Amino acid sequence: MKITGVKTALLQANFEWLLVKIETDEGIVGIGEAHWGFGVQEAIHRLESHLINEDPLNINYLWEKMYRIVAGAAWQGSIICAISGVEIALWDILGKHSGLPVWQLLGGKQRDDIRILADLHAGASYKIGDGTKVNDINEEEMYSPEAYAAHAKDAVSRGYDAIKFDIDIPTLKERDPMNHVLYPAQVDRIVEIISAVREAVGRTIDVAVDCHWHYNTSDAIRVAKALEPFDLLWVEDPVRPENVNAMKKVTDATSTPVCTGENLYMRHGFRDLLEKQAADIIEPDFPRSGGISEMKRIAELAESYYVPFAPHNVGGPIATVAAAHLCAVVPNFLVLEFHADDVSWFSSLVKSNAPVIEQGYITLSNKPGLGLELDEEVAKEHLKAGETLF
Repeated sequence: MKITGVKTALLQANFEWLLVKIETDEGIVGIGEAHWGFGVQEAIHRLESHLINEDPLNINYLWEKMYRIVAGAAWQGSIICAISGVEIALWDILGKHSGLPVWQLLGGKQRDDIRILADLHAGASYKIGDGTKVNDINEEEMYSPEAYAAHAKDAVSRGYDAIKFDIDIPTLKERDPMNHVLYPAQVDRIVEIISAVREAVGRTIDVAVDCHWHYNTSDAIRVAKALEPFDLLWVEDPVRPENVNAMKKVTDATSTPVCTGENLYMRHGFRDLLEKQAADIIEPDFPRSGGISEMKRIAELAESYYVPFAPHNVGGPIATVAAAHLCAVVPNFLVLEFHADDVSWFSSLVKSNAPVIEQGYITLSNKPGLGLELDEEVAKEHLKAGETLF
C-alpha cells in the first residue's frame, strides 16, 4: 500500500478543528485530527511530499521520518501538532487494513467505557434560579456562583460525573492585569463559586478547576489551599508551564491535586515534571503531544511514577474518539476532557446511530480503525470561512 495524498479541512467550532485525510492507492482512507494553532495546517501540507508513496502501515518509521525532517526547524509546537494529526490518520488506516480497532492494535482494552470530564467553562448562559438557558444574560450573572451551580447541575443531570470550570474569569479583574497578582476579595469570590458548585452536585461528583497559568506562585498556592475543603479532582495549570520548580512548589504546598501538561510536547517534555514529582496528575493534549504512539509512551512513563493520566482535549469527535482508544488501553487513565459540550453538532459530524458521548461516557465499538465515518455534508456546513473540504 502507498500513500497518494494528505489533505486537510479546517472547521470552525468552539475552537478550530483541523481534520486530516490520508488517501492510499488501495482506496483505504484514514481520518485524523490535529490540534489547532498557527502554522499547523501549512506544516501538514509541507509534510505531504515526504509521505507520498510511503507505506502507511509503517507508522513508527513515518513518525521518525517526519520528526527528523523538521528537527532543525524553528520549531516545536505547530510541527508536533501536524505530525500528531497525520499519525492518528495512519492508525486509522492500519486498523481498517487489518480489520481491527485501534484499541486492539494497542494491546487490548483495560476498560470498556471511557469516563468523560465535561469542561463547562463557567456559568455560561444559565439563568439564575430555574437553570434555563437564555441569550441575554449579563456578565455578572454569567460568572456568578448561582450560574456556576446551575450549569453544574445541568451537566450532572445529563450523566456527567466529572466536570470542570474556569476560575480565571473576566469579573475577577486584577488591579494590574500583567502581573497576575490576586487580592483577597478575588480569592474569596473563587471560594464562593466552587462552594456553590460543590453544594449543588454533592460529593459523588468530581469537580476540577482551571487557572490557565494565570497566577504567580504564591497566589497559586493561596488559591489551591483555599479550595482544599472542597476535595477537588484537581486544580489545573496554576502557574506557567516553563518552570517545573515553580509548579513543584505549588504541588508540595497543598493537598489539592495539581494537574498540568497540555503545553508540553512528547515524552521528553514530561520527563522533568515527572522526575521532580511536580504534578499529581498529567494532562498531555492528545493531538498536540505527538499522536497515539507518543501519548502511550507518556502514559507509561507517568505510570512508573504512579501519576494518573487525564488527557487534555479541545478537539472534535475525531480527536476525542482517537483519544478514547488510547484511554481504553493504559492502566493509569483517569478521565478524558470534553471541551465541546456547547457545540450542538458535535456528534453529527460523524455518522452514527448514537451520540459519541452518552451519559458522560464513550463506549468504543469493535469497528476497524477509529470506528468513525466522517459526515462530509456536516463538515462542509461548518468549514471555516474561506476554507474548502480536503
